[in-house]
Amino acid sequence: MVRNPAHVAGYGTAFEAVISLRIRDDDGTVIAEGSTQGGSNGVIGEFKADLEFDRRPNQRLGVVEAFEESASGSGEDHHLFRVPIVFA
Repeated sequence: MVRNPAHVAGYGTAFEAVISLRIRDDDGTVIAEGSTQGGSNGVIGEFKADLEFDRRPNQRLGVVEAFEESASGSGEDHHLFRVPIVFA
């Protein structure tokens, strides 16, 4: 069960160690986003962050997304991982 603020933690590696995070409700609306530091240059490192909801979820189910933003600034998400969640 995920409450506000949502504590997000895991392991990963990304360009300049920046791991981007998003929480979406079941209809795909982004309700929280942020970034944190993990590993870099292929070295896996621990990351954790508390994400405040910008608004209440529309649905009871949702997803946490962890990804690496494109270094080119193209807006592409690289290495996108999704974890299903249930809102409290």
